[in-house]
Amino acid sequence: MKKAPSHSIAPTPPSGREDRIEPSSRGANALEGRRRWFRLGAALLVPLVGIALIELVLRLIGFGYETAFFVRHRAVDPSLRVENQRFAWRFVPRTLAKTPEFVVLNPSKPDGTCRIFVFGESAAIGDPAPAFGFSRILETLLRARYPDMQFEVVNTAFTAINSHVILPIARDCRSLQGDIWLVYMGNNEVIGPFGTGTVFGRQTPPLPVIRTSLALKRARSAQWLDQWLQRLSPSSEAALGWGGMSMFMSQQVRRDDPRLETLNRHFQRNLGDLIAVGTDARAQVVVSTMVSRLRDWPPFGSLHRIGLTETDRVEWERLYNAGVAAQTNGAFEAAIRDYESAARLDDTYADLHFQWGACCLALGQTNEAKTHLTLARDLDTLRFRTDSRHNEAIRQTVARHAGRGVRLLDAERHFERESKHGMPGEELLYEHVHFTFEGNYLLARLFAEEVAAILADRAAPRSQSSAAWLASEACAARLGYTDSQRYEIAKLVRRRFDEPIYRHQLGHMERLRQLDDELASLRGHSKPVARRRAMEVCRQASASKPGDWMLHELTARLLVGLDDYSAAEAEWREVARLIPHAARSYNEIGKLLEQQGRNDQARASFARALELNPDSADAHVGLGNLDRAQGARSKAIRHFRQALRLDPTRAETAKDLETLLQSEARP
Repeated sequence: MKKAPSHSIAPTPPSGREDRIEPSSRGANALEGRRRWFRLGAALLVPLVGIALIELVLRLIGFGYETAFFVRHRAVDPSLRVENQRFAWRFVPRTLAKTPEFVVLNPSKPDGTCRIFVFGESAAIGDPAPAFGFSRILETLLRARYPDMQFEVVNTAFTAINSHVILPIARDCRSLQGDIWLVYMGNNEVIGPFGTGTVFGRQTPPLPVIRTSLALKRARSAQWLDQWLQRLSPSSEAALGWGGMSMFMSQQVRRDDPRLETLNRHFQRNLGDLIAVGTDARAQVVVSTMVSRLRDWPPFGSLHRIGLTETDRVEWERLYNAGVAAQTNGAFEAAIRDYESAARLDDTYADLHFQWGACCLALGQTNEAKTHLTLARDLDTLRFRTDSRHNEAIRQTVARHAGRGVRLLDAERHFERESKHGMPGEELLYEHVHFTFEGNYLLARLFAEEVAAILADRAAPRSQSSAAWLASEACAARLGYTDSQRYEIAKLVRRRFDEPIYRHQLGHMERLRQLDDELASLRGHSKPVARRRAMEVCRQASASKPGDWMLHELTARLLVGLDDYSAAEAEWREVARLIPHAARSYNEIGKLLEQQGRNDQARASFARALELNPDSADAHVGLGNLDRAQGARSKAIRHFRQALRLDPTRAETAKDLETLLQSEARP
């Protein structure tokens, strides 16, 4: 047998054996893998630890603000909660942020109490006179109808917010044992935070972006970053401070703007989530449609349709002006013909439909008038009123949640039935959406009927009442609403009508004349005799409802008008006792003490106001005035500067500061 050559190839090892890795190689690869995971973990962990440390340091040094709506306050029993005056900072720049009304709330609801939460915006709080808003009237109605029950109405609404702000408020209320939630929101969706026509920041971002950014701002580190970003790129509106509705004059939004569809979806999602939060908290939820002044309120803004040629625009203006001339001369049918011809060229101009509707109304054609006046509102490009599409969204959203026991209050339809020609006007609303006392009473009655139905459904033994609802006049007396208050409110509305956004409206001068006539007819109620009568009404109301700080505030302001500073101070001190965390009481006391020459006591009062609220521009102005009077110019300058940082709208303070700076510069 032949011997195999020594250089022959060795036999092939069994299958798979050729890929075997030596233990040393396998260990090296595993070690490298662990190193990669370690590096990845470190890359993630180190920034997180850094952020956590920054967060801890910021909290330890007291930087930032609480984001809950109800918070503790060192001036109030720690078992109680008060409204967060900084709540809006998470949503808008600080100099543009509005604040809620004062509330002191026990998280543990007293036995036998029906607790009602109200959610909404400025119309829900009762602007321009919150002491006479519908929630105050509602509580008065319920207490009179059910004397054996206790009612607590907590109003969380305030100015310049919308559903993106109200939903977080509702979430903060879910653990507070509310029996009934009343929702009156929708006017500010376009101009409020994240709206299509807002000036507060980015317009109509995706809903996940909105909610994520708001969640992040709960962290102090995110608040710090947000503050620096605002300093690096401040908005012109924030630099000027709150400018009322006129801030939005450049933010016109057409009815066919596709962003409104996104906004409407956001609103329906927020409203649906609010309803879910309320029902999960075992509250009965009542959602209302929104009411706006329709019959005699012209649009704030009008725009021609996109694509209108210059030739057609010139012809449109000729026809429109001809219609206005005919309307002015009382030739309403001729005016309508001109408006019809203009509409064939462009039927999207809001003012056109308002004029057309006014002509129809003058001819007694109420159905046609309502059609055109509704179009005028819906086409208004400065969208401060809830339009038809938005109210329909409210109805649809409530219908989708009907299985959860949610109730719809169709206030829009009820107000139409109670209004002349089926369209709300000046008898129920001061201007576009804010109610007169009569309007607030009507809305309160509608909500009271819903509350009564809920109580009846629950078969509460003390909820059976055959008593009639209090009349409007009786509610007015129990809330201290008198002709003297009507005069003060009319003055406030008159000042509001001088803002640029109102001056651009059709018929502005005529409305001013009417308001001036009303002021003239009420001027006698500003006299001392009338003020004393009004003060007596307030004191009687206080006696029947002890603990109502708003009644004491009304009395204090009447006493100031009578130059009775000592009695006014006593009333303000009672307000301070009832709402001990509120800086306003001490600012008002400080002003009264200063007028009496009690400067040291005035200084102590202003200092107390700053302790309670470091963001009080009033307190800085008060201290600055005292320092200036005593020749401490440097201190006065510091206080005036701080006041203007907090509130840039204080023109008088700005003048005082300029004068002081000039005097400091002199040799």
